[in-house]
Amino acid sequence: MSQIQFLTLEQEFLIDTYKKKWKKICLSTQPIEQIRAKAAVKGAYAVMGQQEPEVIFCTSPKSALEKIQASTSNEETSQKNVGFSQEDIRKNFLWFFLKTACHVIQLNRKQKQSGTGPILELLTEVSKKPTNQLKNHIKNKLPKDLTTQDIVEQAFLGSSPLFDALGKQMALGGDPSLSKNLQGLQPENWQQSFSVTAAAVETQLAWLPGKKFLFRSWLVKMLQGTLIAKISGIEHPQLQEAFLCSLSSEEQKIVLENPLTITSDLGIHCSWLDFAISVLNYPHLSKKWAALQVLANHCGWIFAMDNVCIVCDRPTKILLDEANQLHGEGEPALQFADGFTIYAHHGTPLPEHYGSIHPNQWQAQWILDEKNTNLKKVLMQTIGAVRLCQELSLFEVDTQNNYTLFKIENSGPKETYILRKTRLGSDKIHAVFIPWHIKSLQSAMQYVSNHYSQEDFPITNN
Repeated sequence: MSQIQFLTLEQEFLIDTYKKKWKKICLSTQPIEQIRAKAAVKGAYAVMGQQEPEVIFCTSPKSALEKIQASTSNEETSQKNVGFSQEDIRKNFLWFFLKTACHVIQLNRKQKQSGTGPILELLTEVSKKPTNQLKNHIKNKLPKDLTTQDIVEQAFLGSSPLFDALGKQMALGGDPSLSKNLQGLQPENWQQSFSVTAAAVETQLAWLPGKKFLFRSWLVKMLQGTLIAKISGIEHPQLQEAFLCSLSSEEQKIVLENPLTITSDLGIHCSWLDFAISVLNYPHLSKKWAALQVLANHCGWIFAMDNVCIVCDRPTKILLDEANQLHGEGEPALQFADGFTIYAHHGTPLPEHYGSIHPNQWQAQWILDEKNTNLKKVLMQTIGAVRLCQELSLFEVDTQNNYTLFKIENSGPKETYILRKTRLGSDKIHAVFIPWHIKSLQSAMQYVSNHYSQEDFPITNN
């Protein structure tokens, strides 16, 4: 069964136009115009029937946090964390459990009462009608007599953009296996896989009443999500995650208590909504949609509290890699006018002592000293298997002819392996990382043969 098309060719062609339009807005580094930004915030509150907030401007989200922190310390008595031993917690488990539960309830209540509510509620209300209309559109397009195999097939084909993005991400991390496997699959292989998967599902869930109805409902939701992701784009810089990683635990707590709205995230939703409203002519709430667009166009990052909105200026610099992830080499990936900076390497946030140094100058020894697993992985993949073989004392697992399988000790929860090939009479070596579950030399050579070209890593056929 061929993939069901939910959009016409003309509609598919227009997706890129809306992606580019909103990407330009999301990644703007132009300073905000405070008069327009203030009107945008007040307009969003007004259209939601909320009291007009006081609007305060800051040069960066870091300076906004400092304002919130100062305000909080003036209003409340500073409560310092008291250290408790595991023995204290064991003896008074119920008390600690209730205290933690109360804290979570208070945090949730504070978030709901927070002024962020009107902004997120605005997005939710604007999204409701177009999203429901898309769901109905998909339902009407799906044939009534879909078999379990048809459902498995449509789910896989509908998810292919997500698999492509995941494969690209894994390849950047030094593991090309998923991308290579997907490229190697032919339609006849797909059909066989679909049949096997469908048979397994039928066997496992034969007892389930109304399973065809449930499978169909699941497929509709899955296709709805992937189609929205396709229209709004799959690869976006994780600005909020990078920001949180740059903060202390106390500052992270403030962000949790006063949720942050990054208008570039609003822009991602607006990309899909704009397409749904302008191209697909889906019904919508026109006044609220207009207010949401103005907010995304004229504001930076927003901290909204009770009757107060702190609007931060946009970054003065945003650097991205090919996959639209934050990435700077020896310089900040994100920078604000007041000097607040965030470092990142292909989307992974970095501390300044790594990020301020060009990756070509990173030292292999740092891997052994680093405690953070994610940072270890970034260091290893960036420094590269060849340099690690040359600069670190590695544990030799097995060797045969001019091939050697090494293991890096203390590389994280999962062991890291490297396959190296040397050339007799030459200083040139080839080396690549091997997945942690492959622990023998022969299996490593087979893996490399399947996933790397002869130019990247030549394997001699014995």
